[in-house]
Amino acid sequence: MSERDKAIKKIEEARENWLKDRKVGELTPGTRFEGEPLEILFTPVETKDIDYLSDIGFPGEFPFTRGPYPGMYRKRPWLMNQYSGFGSAEDTNERWKMLLSHGQWSVNLAFDLPSHLGLDSDNPIAEDEVGRLGVAIDSLADFEALFDGINLGMVPASFNTVGIAPIVLAMLIATGEKQGVEPSQIMGVTTNDILSVYVARGTWILPSDPSLRLITDMIEYCSGNMPRFFPINIQPVYFREIGATLSQEVGYGIAMAISYIERALERGLTIDEFAPRLSMHIGASYRFLEEAAKFRAARKVWAKVMRNRFGATSRASMALRITGATGGSGFTREEPEMNMVRGTFGAVACILGGVQGLLVAGYDEAYAIPTEKTARLGLRTQQIIFEESGVTETVDPLGGSWFIEATTKRLEEEIWDHIKDIDSVGGAVEAIENGYLRRQMDVNLIRWHRETECGERVMVGVNKYCSEEGEVADFEIHQLDPQAVKRQLQRLKRVKGDRNPAQVKKALGDLRDAALSGENTMPYFIEAVKAYATVGEMMDVFREEYGEWVEPAV
Repeated sequence: MSERDKAIKKIEEARENWLKDRKVGELTPGTRFEGEPLEILFTPVETKDIDYLSDIGFPGEFPFTRGPYPGMYRKRPWLMNQYSGFGSAEDTNERWKMLLSHGQWSVNLAFDLPSHLGLDSDNPIAEDEVGRLGVAIDSLADFEALFDGINLGMVPASFNTVGIAPIVLAMLIATGEKQGVEPSQIMGVTTNDILSVYVARGTWILPSDPSLRLITDMIEYCSGNMPRFFPINIQPVYFREIGATLSQEVGYGIAMAISYIERALERGLTIDEFAPRLSMHIGASYRFLEEAAKFRAARKVWAKVMRNRFGATSRASMALRITGATGGSGFTREEPEMNMVRGTFGAVACILGGVQGLLVAGYDEAYAIPTEKTARLGLRTQQIIFEESGVTETVDPLGGSWFIEATTKRLEEEIWDHIKDIDSVGGAVEAIENGYLRRQMDVNLIRWHRETECGERVMVGVNKYCSEEGEVADFEIHQLDPQAVKRQLQRLKRVKGDRNPAQVKKALGDLRDAALSGENTMPYFIEAVKAYATVGEMMDVFREEYGEWVEPAV
């Protein structure tokens, strides 16, 4: 027996004696996020099989457990990226400028439901939803107003949309051209993760094959023309909202990424051409220690998938860039101000886990989109953590914790199990189309709801320590300005009246030909956008040819 093994055995024996003598072993154990028992005490015994150099390593080095960059937040802060969008483009532009003036240095757009679904604001189906839960985008004219006074060569822009992502990218390129900004200078990201949307969000348009083809077109176009732009941000954060465990969230997210990577490789791209422009959006609850370990495990698995499965050799391909988010189902309508506390813990989880971007939801998002006050508060929360808390003074301050390293290792193993599970049923697309993936998470969601209802899973202010004065506090809620909808419809009418009909017809015809020929569609989307074709008109080209996605029975 080696000296190290002897030392571990000595600690193990001493722990057993301590548990018995001090009667700690009689205490009720803690619980993990998923509800399973959690050891009361962690020691070097739980990390005895972990090798520092191969399992943990240094920041910026394989397997990137401690972060994708060597200096992490000592070099620069994460991208503080509050999610904003409502009413018309002018309304959102004003909100963006407010956030930028308060220290945010990027913009993150929320689209309204009609835009997500590829419907114009004057479509009768869209009437009650225009500008309500995000900004209405119908044509290039909206993007011109949206980025008025915001330089696309200086300010990174994020777009949380999928079905219309190629149109959004085309509008971004055309707007940049009007500002004198080349595509190669534009920074930002589109979510563009249709597979996660099929499972968890509902804002789909086309069936899987044409959707994956458009995503691959964007990956190919950006690989050749936009080195600073991320054409897809895989969104396992959606899975958390419908019952995924910590390891399922990451494992299923990487399974989605594998499908996109395989399509790009089939197109003829090499892994190191496009993998550095892949990123992931992962959620975080107030269980901040487990969540931080989850981010570390996600990077480890990603690095090994890139190197071992796809043969990546570039460090940039193997280093996963993550956007963290806190809010969603972790926030409550009861005592909404308490969501400020939950949001802070979620933000700390993301930062201790080493994310590259972060958004903190407004505490009022159980009711409506954030007001100016709550949006600013989400930004201030991040700024206080960065400037005042001290957690960024050293890289990966949790590294070496027996609990963190053991939990990282456990989550890594579980993530691999979920990836293998999806592979065994034929891959992510097959797992989605036969309802398999959704069923795995529904079981958890139902169980957690029942545990919350009976008080077994504690939610302060919801099922424990409830306020006597009632469930809901009195506070300001964002209200949609009816004039914003009117302005949007007027601009759309003006655009349709002023544009060149023959130019629009030709651009849409060329787009249709490209769609049918298999040619990369991005140049044709760009020309259609420049002709002021509308979102609805461009998506109708594809709807007419391919139909729409039909949700599988679960």
